[in-house]
Amino acid sequence: MRKWQVTTVTPNPALDRTYWLEEFQPGRQYRAGRGKVDPGGKGINIARVLQGYGLEVAALGFFAGLSGQELLRLLAAEEIKTQPVLVEGETRTNTKIIDPAGQTLTEINEPGPSVGEGEIDQFQWYVADYAANSRYMIFAGSLPRNCPPDFYGRLIRTAKQSGCRTLLDTSGAALAEGSKAVPYLIKPNQQELAGLCGREIGTAPAAVAAAAEVRKAYGVEAVVVSLGAQGAVLVEQKGAYLAVPPEVKVKNPVGAGDSLVAGLVYGLLAGYSLPESLRLGVAAGTMAVLDEATSMAKPRVETALAFWKEVELKRLS
Repeated sequence: MRKWQVTTVTPNPALDRTYWLEEFQPGRQYRAGRGKVDPGGKGINIARVLQGYGLEVAALGFFAGLSGQELLRLLAAEEIKTQPVLVEGETRTNTKIIDPAGQTLTEINEPGPSVGEGEIDQFQWYVADYAANSRYMIFAGSLPRNCPPDFYGRLIRTAKQSGCRTLLDTSGAALAEGSKAVPYLIKPNQQELAGLCGREIGTAPAAVAAAAEVRKAYGVEAVVVSLGAQGAVLVEQKGAYLAVPPEVKVKNPVGAGDSLVAGLVYGLLAGYSLPESLRLGVAAGTMAVLDEATSMAKPRVETALAFWKEVELKRLS
């Protein structure tokens, strides 16, 4: 097998169907003048950005039915190497409605197909195989039906046996159980961190305090918390940092957090420190919202590196 810089693991990938509707309100009938379909799922999004940045990337996932075949076709068109585990049912379709006038995003996410024990075992075998040939493995997104909450934890332990550095970006029970496997880094957003800590996270200092608790409780090397327009915080052994982007007009927030993870990992692979990698991640995440179309299909690392200078990095402790 060839060597991969990054392998992404997306157990519940999707087709993302996006519509732009001016002054969208529920309960009304609309005729969509503009829409598009993209490959989706957090790990898939991350793979697309890193592929655009010129890295050697592979993407693992469960794929089902005609929608799964369409998703594989779209990924092949972008020359992204995939290792599918085929299951019964249909890969989910996630519908996103962007109202440019109201600057709102409405999302309707399907649950995805069910998976069986044999398929789970096959998936774990692929994770072991690719981890042995990857520098980083990113576990991202929701779990399909019938996947146990500790599924990410099992996969992370498998990947770590090969010395592969692991990152986790998910929510709820999957985040809590996956963190018990002690990945190198976890990347919750405010709401996901609040769920992990059992309290609201309203400010950057509150996010730092909660992230420090989580880091100590689970023993992970680093916790990155995305804060939307406020940027993101990092808590690691050497201290806590806040990366603040410039104020921009948001046109499409879909995938901003995934672009942040991609920029962060690119920085680590390039030899940057964790704080400087966070700065690059926030630059990539901010750039992702500037284009009405999804940025995952046409990312350029040169543009992200140029925008990197616009992101302010503050040491908090």
